[in-house]
Amino acid sequence: MKMTELHRLLEQAPHTPIHIQSHHDGVYFTVEIEHDSETYSLCGLNSKPLVFRDADAARNLLQQAGIQQAKARRVVSGFSTLAQPSFRSVFQARLA
Repeated sequence: MKMTELHRLLEQAPHTPIHIQSHHDGVYFTVEIEHDSETYSLCGLNSKPLVFRDADAARNLLQQAGIQQAKARRVVSGFSTLAQPSFRSVFQARLA
């Protein structure tokens, strides 16, 4: 979904959920729009999703476009949640 399409959608349905979505433990972020039980990514001129280095950059773009409210959602990968306790215990054991 391009920015012009998003503006038209918000004119028709002003309470459309917009989220700033993290990917790969916050390595990059995209803007996702939920409408009619489907999720769309905010795209650029070449119809590829816009990718941001941090959530603030995505939020700034949305604010410049007149969109004030956007929730941030962080996705933590399954590997990092499983490995995190063992990494901590190994690290603590080496310090002792």
